[in-house]
Amino acid sequence: MKNKISSMGYLKFPVLILLLMLLLNSCASISGPDIPSKKILFIGNSYTDFNKGLDYQLLKFAPNSDAMRISPGGYTLQNHWEDANTLEAIRSGEWDMVVLQEQSQTPINGYKIFAEYAQKLDTEIKAAGAETILFMTWQRPDSVQYGVTTQALSNNYTYLGQQLGVKVAPVGLAFANALRERPDLLLYSEDGHPTLHGTYLATAVFYGVIYDRSPVGIRYTSDLTDEDALFLQTIAAQTLGK
Repeated sequence: MKNKISSMGYLKFPVLILLLMLLLNSCASISGPDIPSKKILFIGNSYTDFNKGLDYQLLKFAPNSDAMRISPGGYTLQNHWEDANTLEAIRSGEWDMVVLQEQSQTPINGYKIFAEYAQKLDTEIKAAGAETILFMTWQRPDSVQYGVTTQALSNNYTYLGQQLGVKVAPVGLAFANALRERPDLLLYSEDGHPTLHGTYLATAVFYGVIYDRSPVGIRYTSDLTDEDALFLQTIAAQTLGK
């Protein structure tokens, strides 16, 4: 009997270790510590800055990365090109990826200006050894009458992304997909700025683009309900085809 008990106790130890290893691996795959570390610079305006900033939110999705934002209110890419602080940050060579967010209506009503300064900034970004990501924004409640629709934004961002050979984060498409399924969800305010739900969805899209994996299962909810967070993660994944 003693030998039997001793044998059972001996067998429990490796089984316990195995279970702990499986648990840790499962937690890692959900919380994100196994993803590669990235350094990301967000360049934009208040769309990037709201709700503590996309850099802050992304680091909650991917804690082992570094991120920073330069996002004065109302800034266009032309403003950033003319701002020594933005150029200094890009030229520092500290970044793996740099996100460019244009003023919400310029990609449609001022496409030539949008393309010109996106190209200039992209040249600087690539010269510094980083990769450019274009931040496709969303259709504002008051923008349809001016032709700034989801489809128009998608067309112009996709075209410019192809011309520059850079990735596009289709946040605007994700917004449209989410609202198609849940029109009750508030993703932006009357002036177009993102709500916390909107910023969370944008972050989930960027997570998928930057790390090339689905955001579904990320435990960080940014004070949203678990149901809403999972819904937005799923929409981001579906929009990206992940």
